[in-house]
Amino acid sequence: MRNKLPKAAKATLRKASREAVEESFSFLKRHFKHSRWVGTSNRYRRNTTGRIYADTRPGRSLNYLHLTQYIAASAPLHCADGWSLLGRAIDCHARRDHDAARHFAYYAELRAAVSLLAAEGIAIFNTNHFVVEKLKQCGKFGGRTHQVTWQALEYWAELKRSSDLLGASIRVNGIALEEWIQSFPPNGSLRAIGSRWLRTWGLDLRLFSEDHDIRNEASYRPTKLNERLALTVEDSSDFMCALWSLCEPSAHAPFNSLDRHLLRLALEETFLGVRGTTAAANAPQFKSDVTAMLSHIVSDSTAQREWLNFLTRAAEPRDPVILSEARQTDSIDSPRQHLQMISRAALLLRVATAANSRLLQETHVSGADVKFWWSVMGEERGLWKKAKQPIDLNDLWADAEAAVKSITDWRTKTAAADRNFVQWRQEHSQDISVLGSCERIALWGLEL
Repeated sequence: MRNKLPKAAKATLRKASREAVEESFSFLKRHFKHSRWVGTSNRYRRNTTGRIYADTRPGRSLNYLHLTQYIAASAPLHCADGWSLLGRAIDCHARRDHDAARHFAYYAELRAAVSLLAAEGIAIFNTNHFVVEKLKQCGKFGGRTHQVTWQALEYWAELKRSSDLLGASIRVNGIALEEWIQSFPPNGSLRAIGSRWLRTWGLDLRLFSEDHDIRNEASYRPTKLNERLALTVEDSSDFMCALWSLCEPSAHAPFNSLDRHLLRLALEETFLGVRGTTAAANAPQFKSDVTAMLSHIVSDSTAQREWLNFLTRAAEPRDPVILSEARQTDSIDSPRQHLQMISRAALLLRVATAANSRLLQETHVSGADVKFWWSVMGEERGLWKKAKQPIDLNDLWADAEAAVKSITDWRTKTAAADRNFVQWRQEHSQDISVLGSCERIALWGLEL
């Protein structure tokens, strides 16, 4: 039986205040003007865990104002770091280094969870962890980092505030998921669906925290002691292109392509929960329910037909590979197991990005306010030359789109007998490099 979060820790987590994090984040604006996230006098700016440990010892006290500001600033930074780690996982995937890809995917998933929780007022450190209750008040709970991150995420996923976040932030054609569901005749609740999604997308945090052998196998054991099957070049390239295509930004939302598929899954799960049967088993009733919903949401008749075909799987019947892989739990020896981890990390990062985008919007922090951060990051990661950053960060998609097209064209136009891993890497090294730069997704996903 896996370990559960103690009752006392759960009571502490319930006091987490998103509003207090937003208030703390608002105070950071004065520091943005000086090109820094927190003040130079912030006690926890450097040697964070060491100073927290010192300040929690008998006779000492924490500076809660400094701590809450540090936690608020850490949320979007953890988010960007998570996307960067996902890019490293994709780099390793493209080299057929599946073990290193698994290692980076795990830490991308961990950072996604830490970022999401921080934006919600729950800060994971080393052994001392904190809940932001007020601007100058924090609760404390303990636990080992890897294990407690999963426990906190699992418990937070059960709370209504988690489904509220998903319902408001998953947007299809500018319409929030909660509005789609409210117009769906079965009139289900997002709470159970959201909790199930988050527990699925954070699955590796549980597996790796509870079974140290799995984590050790991914990070510390020799990789070629036992031979394993590798993916074909076709599967490797197709996965990369599919992941990036789902992250294409649009005028409606930064993840519109992905969110439309999440909408379809949410409707099917709602239908099952309320009607007691699957959408496939009772297709006429599901079609009727979807039609009724669309009559309230979509005004154009042509668009209604297109949406009906998509949502009932008459068009694009299969789920994207990212969603289908995220549900799988193959053994570590499977050639696709690292794809499953990358997929789960990407989906959890999508939620973390939504939480941090809302944090920025609620505190009226614009891309210009934190340009000191993202402009330097883009230059350091080779996304643009110094002082040549794009005016609109959505324009970063252009390079990714060109890379996806180039690899897709190669896949379809090259005879199967002539497609091989060496040729792919040699002829498309620049395209592969671009598709490893997931910092791009962080920048447009945060809607800076």
